[in-house]
Amino acid sequence: MNIEAVSKILSNPSWDLIVLFFFIAVGFFYGLMAGKSRMISFLVSLYISGFLFDKFYYLDQLIKTDSLTSTFMARIGVFLVVLFIINLLFSKVLRLSSDGSEKKWWQALLLSFLSAGLLFSYLFHLFPAKDLFTFSPIVQNIFASDSAFFWWLTLPLVALFFVRR
Repeated sequence: MNIEAVSKILSNPSWDLIVLFFFIAVGFFYGLMAGKSRMISFLVSLYISGFLFDKFYYLDQLIKTDSLTSTFMARIGVFLVVLFIINLLFSKVLRLSSDGSEKKWWQALLLSFLSAGLLFSYLFHLFPAKDLFTFSPIVQNIFASDSAFFWWLTLPLVALFFVRR
């Protein structure tokens, strides 16, 4: 992708890019407000929720809808409930000591950015988002491809290694 194509896309962004930037901004602000400990808890919860949701055997019996849109919304609802419950449990378990590490705001921002990216990547791989919506090439390359999914699964783990201590 050349600079001219990127300039054209950024001068007239599609709705999916606007929504993406909005959620990334919300993630950054949440990361700053929540701090490093809660972001680590959320990231671990996100991994576990993604795995459990992907392997949830009874999901199709639980969600019986006629339209693809209803299925999409119901699956997101179930995923968010699972994520909320697991995050609630892990926020108590992974409470890190307050040794001044919360003052490293850049670590919380990095973890919030990677959490938002992983969450968006899950939207493409766990839900029928690709069947419902048409996304811009930038969004498809960054979140929807299999190689991008691999990197969104890997990079937060690498970041956890570096921000832990």
